[in-house]
Amino acid sequence: MGRKPSRNLNLPSRMRARVRNGVTYYTYDRGVVGGKRVEESLGTDYLLAVQKWAEKHESKATEKLTVAWAICKYRASPQFDEVSLGTQEDYGYALDKLLAKFGDAPLDEVRPSHVTLYLDHRSKESRHRALREKAVLSMIYTWSIARDFCTSNPVASIKTKRLPGRKHVYITDDLLESVYQKASPALRDAMDLAYYLGQRPADVLAMSESDIRNAFFEFTQGKTGKGMRITATASDLEALMKRIAERKSKFAVHCMQLLVDESGKPMTKAKLRSRFEAARDAAGVDGAAFQFRDLRRKGGSDLRDQVGLEAAQALLGHESVTMTEHYTGGRGRMITAIPSKRKTGAGK
Repeated sequence: MGRKPSRNLNLPSRMRARVRNGVTYYTYDRGVVGGKRVEESLGTDYLLAVQKWAEKHESKATEKLTVAWAICKYRASPQFDEVSLGTQEDYGYALDKLLAKFGDAPLDEVRPSHVTLYLDHRSKESRHRALREKAVLSMIYTWSIARDFCTSNPVASIKTKRLPGRKHVYITDDLLESVYQKASPALRDAMDLAYYLGQRPADVLAMSESDIRNAFFEFTQGKTGKGMRITATASDLEALMKRIAERKSKFAVHCMQLLVDESGKPMTKAKLRSRFEAARDAAGVDGAAFQFRDLRRKGGSDLRDQVGLEAAQALLGHESVTMTEHYTGGRGRMITAIPSKRKTGAGK
């Protein structure tokens, strides 16, 4: 029989902790076998080690895996690293909200009723964010189930209606012009670039002078990873590039990013949002009627009307014409009127 432990008294029976180079390794003490003490590795994660200890000791684990623990594990996983930075930021916001409510709860003890109460509470602030956080929580549970951290997903049985998208929102020329007239030069550059290139706000903000090669914009879409090659010599777009270059030349420090603020510093998501919202408010336009991201749909819809559906598909970077049809179809197809009045029978 081994001596009674004098340290790590919080550990379950036969569970040991060994510190090597600042890292704590947990083991299961099998006792003396063949004249030697045998210890089986349980890993370096305390909660997982307790779970493994319970299996070996034929006893119920004294510690339970919590939602906070699973979220921490996911954030440190390769799966989290694989998503784009914008998606990581969005996930991070949702996960912080979920941690505040469910963090201490054991994974297998969260019930659908708990999630429903959370949705009701969060919907008072933002229905959109509530549904987004529900989806992220479901993702965490799906990820955890695949790794045997828990056995069920409490979100799976909750059915909610999706919020209406913005495919039916079309920014008219007059509406765009009203906001454009209230915009600063820096915001006008951003609005024009987003409209002419038909790209997502994150991709527009990331656009650099180095992306223009051999008279083409060559870049990779952040969300889809799709490579894009858009001509930079179209008259309006070429004029915009000259305007941006002229404005940037006035600053002492040259920034490679195409979009810069009034001081010549890189335009950021927060800067863009504040400037756009200020211009929109000054124009008396409601926030639900016009969002910066709507410029991508307007650019695609206008190109579809002027050139065709396939051209819009190529500009937007969609995988299929069906997707482009759905994305730009809210305005309705452009059709010709009846060519002539129907003739009626003579003498009747």
